[in-house]
Amino acid sequence: MTKLFYLLILATASLELAASQTISCYDCDPQSFVSGCDDPIGNAVRSTPCIVDPEVVNGTSICVSAFLNVTGGATNATGIYRGCRTLGPAVADFCDWFRQETQNANITVVTCVSCNTTRCNSIHFKDFTGSGAHYIFASNGRE
Repeated sequence: MTKLFYLLILATASLELAASQTISCYDCDPQSFVSGCDDPIGNAVRSTPCIVDPEVVNGTSICVSAFLNVTGGATNATGIYRGCRTLGPAVADFCDWFRQETQNANITVVTCVSCNTTRCNSIHFKDFTGSGAHYIFASNGRE
């Protein structure tokens, strides 16, 4: 009975640790929330718990904010995207990797910022029309 009690405590502690490592990110894109995605806090954009992609070995969840310029495809695809992504251990910078992955897909990553705390992807873009968009990210002072 004592062993069972200790196993139950250990299992509970493990679940609490796993739950504390789960982050949530604001989740929107030009098709689902066009005008509200620029200010996710002020516009009550939904927050989604991140789930690590099981195909990425030793992956971790991150939040991403990106302004994408999409040409030659779906209408209204250009704009701000926010959401969860899985970062693999071999990828040092998600945004650099994302730029490389999309360079031949009629997508220009105008601005991209990733972070790893709950709802950290709430940055505001100075210009979200596609021309000269860049980011303000207070914690690292980049502009």
